[in-house]
Amino acid sequence: MTHIAARLTLLSLTSVMFVTISAGQNRAVADGSLVEWPTFEEALVAASESGRIILIDVFSPTCPWCRKMQHEVYTDKKLQQYLYATFELGRIDITINTDTVSYKDYRLSSAHLGAGFGATGTPTTIFLESTGDYITRLPGFHALDEFFDVLKFVGSESFREMSFEEFMEERK
Repeated sequence: MTHIAARLTLLSLTSVMFVTISAGQNRAVADGSLVEWPTFEEALVAASESGRIILIDVFSPTCPWCRKMQHEVYTDKKLQQYLYATFELGRIDITINTDTVSYKDYRLSSAHLGAGFGATGTPTTIFLESTGDYITRLPGFHALDEFFDVLKFVGSESFREMSFEEFMEERK
């Protein structure tokens, strides 16, 4: 092998390793640990690249139901596997009035953005198209099984063809 060919081979292998390592850093592992939430804007960027539906967790740091949701629902390994494979994740802290978030042609605070999506309390789960267009919201705390059913309904895109009740009936 010539000196140039050896250097090109080494360069190619290094590039492949770098791409593999970089890609692995952005994918969460379904291990039952707490979800590490990207920002709202990061979720929009990721979804524009992946084409996935966006799940936004609207929360408040002082909300006990938000903590319960994070510790009792989002830590389930099977739910995490589905969540990470199906959605792009983001988060909005509804108590922040002093930041600036870009959404479509708007620049508003996290609190105003959450309110604009209809989140009047926490927790609220908002689902958006990969383009950022609104799909629906799910207000309040929901136990694991019920929440997982909603994730499957939205994640499978069944909401485009049927009601949630019809979806649940078909699953029986």
